[in-house]
Amino acid sequence: MGNRKMCLLIISSLVFLLSGCWDQVNIEDRGFVVGISLDLLEKKGDDNYTLKKMEQIVVPAGLGGSMQGGGQQKAFTNITASGESIFEISRKFAAKTSKTPFYEHLKVIVVSEEIAKTPQLFESIMDVYIRNNEMRRSVKVVVSKDEAKNVLGVEPEAESLPAVYIDSVMEINSKTLDIFDPVEMGEIHQLLLTKSSYVIPRVIPEDNRVKNKGAAVIHGHTSKMVGVLTGNETVGLNLITKSNTGGYIKFEIEDRLMIYEVENTKSSIKIDVKDKDNITINIKIDAEGSIAEMFGSETLLKPERFKEIEKNVSKQIEKHARRTIEKAQQELNADIFEFDEKLKQRHYDKWQKIKDDWDQGENLFANCTINVSANAIVRGTGAVDKTKDTGNE
Repeated sequence: MGNRKMCLLIISSLVFLLSGCWDQVNIEDRGFVVGISLDLLEKKGDDNYTLKKMEQIVVPAGLGGSMQGGGQQKAFTNITASGESIFEISRKFAAKTSKTPFYEHLKVIVVSEEIAKTPQLFESIMDVYIRNNEMRRSVKVVVSKDEAKNVLGVEPEAESLPAVYIDSVMEINSKTLDIFDPVEMGEIHQLLLTKSSYVIPRVIPEDNRVKNKGAAVIHGHTSKMVGVLTGNETVGLNLITKSNTGGYIKFEIEDRLMIYEVENTKSSIKIDVKDKDNITINIKIDAEGSIAEMFGSETLLKPERFKEIEKNVSKQIEKHARRTIEKAQQELNADIFEFDEKLKQRHYDKWQKIKDDWDQGENLFANCTINVSANAIVRGTGAVDKTKDTGNE
């Protein structure tokens, strides 16, 4: 009798192992979304807008290179809908495709400048996607100079999926000094919570390619785009805030162009907060690199020439950094250098007293004294020490 009860108990337990997932969706029924673009169609009033959204969905048959009607089928399809909210637009997508949207493979979200410049709108849209439990925190976000749908609509010859191409371009180009690192959804979430100002890579479509066009500056408290950093200004920002392993610095000696290839940079920042009305920030930038290119026939192996090169590179680095600082303080009124985070970490009590007047209110950031010094070291001159000579190498 006991054995029969034991067998019945085991059989009953096995029933739970045989049950399937209640929310299972067959892979054939999923619409794998790899890219999203968002444009502002109309502003109807305060906090009332009409948005246009495009989703790029993978067509598996196109990835396999199948042929239909003598031509190769595209590996993607772009579906567009408009509405007053992201939720409303998502419902309209359901009527345009038989596939259930699936966002776990999403690579990039492209947002137009019009949306980024509208107070609170960019923040509200990002909040929708941050809440989505299918959305990965590694999704990249970029701002488009033109309509966002045009960026997602490029069709590069070497890539079958435009969104994947954009994702790759952002990763590769981030190795240079004049392009800002890709910004991911998880980073934006943190920045929205802290109300810190930040920058997002800015792109533009050109000849079925995507080109970087500086960086969009988002003010933390107004949550809107307040300006743009050019390529040279982005160099200054990267030199101050990042440890770089790529890029180059152009400089001249006696009207001769030289290229300093950056191998590594490191910055140290010290902040004096004794007087809140005269906060002083000292930035020191150390750089290591080599001479990648030069014009002229003079040897580089002379000690005095080495010192002159290092001095000129250091001056150029300081020039880039000061240009960016000047724009951030005088034009943008936005702390894009993460000084606020350093104040919070190192001078917490003082930060609690001034945080509401840092880059808003009294705008203490704009009135800070910021000093920059650089020290560049040349580690090598390449295979030869002359580019034009009569035979000596």
